[in-house]
Amino acid sequence: MNDSLLEVGKVLNTHGVRGEIKVQSWCDSPEVLCALKTVYIGRRAFSVLGGRVHAGHALLTLEGVDSMDTALALKNSVLLARREDMPVEEGAHFVVDLIGLQARHAETGEVLGRVTDVLEYPAHDIYVVEGEKRYLIPDVPAFVRAVRPEEGYIDFLPLEGMGE
Repeated sequence: MNDSLLEVGKVLNTHGVRGEIKVQSWCDSPEVLCALKTVYIGRRAFSVLGGRVHAGHALLTLEGVDSMDTALALKNSVLLARREDMPVEEGAHFVVDLIGLQARHAETGEVLGRVTDVLEYPAHDIYVVEGEKRYLIPDVPAFVRAVRPEEGYIDFLPLEGMGE
């Protein structure tokens, strides 16, 4: 995948008979998808003509997708967006930029392993770190001390016994 494009959702189904698509958002909220001007499916760019949120999903109207049949052809497709079009709060990071980072102990500098996944939960995300042990580390300040993707690491302060 092109590094300037991010996976932002999945087309679940059609909505109605006029070509609207129902999208599962992989962003912080489905509103993010509704605000985009352009999305990509495969190598094809689509202008977003309209978007709204319904039952926790984004309903998008894309240029050139004007019937149930053309919308149905997009079912199960991954929706992409340009990195620069995605809003990011200061101090926040895209999950894709965290996978593969070295996980270090914040106090000792010991390498714990690598971040292999970030699990999303309602209260906070959980970092999955794989090394000699497997760690599940909550994304809260008490455990996550420094996130430095540009330098290739995250510093964690795991509790004794936190690793499996």
